[in-house]
Amino acid sequence: MPVALNDIAVRLGRELDPGEQPRVEAFIRDATALAQDYCGSGYRDDAPAIQAVICSEVIRWLAMQPGVLSERTGDVEVTYGAAASAQSLSPASRAALKRYRPKLGSIPLARWGP
Repeated sequence: MPVALNDIAVRLGRELDPGEQPRVEAFIRDATALAQDYCGSGYRDDAPAIQAVICSEVIRWLAMQPGVLSERTGDVEVTYGAAASAQSLSPASRAALKRYRPKLGSIPLARWGP
């Protein structure tokens, strides 16, 4: 079962405003596409870990402000840029999805005949 608006709302602990629902739906599609690309043939829509990663990425993207490249709370530091690259899988998400990626291997070759 793919990730739905309700999955995000439950994790946020609040109902989504009607005005933010289209943005969340777009983020769900984007995060799902990135997870599918990263996992390749190992992607499974029903895997709870994949659904959790998609939800966490959507919530992370919701927390990022447009144009903000990085933030730091201690001694308040914010870095702005022309475009933020927030819509990518975080290193933690890639690590969680690693088990769903196809494994690399080798195939022994032999020559038959003269």
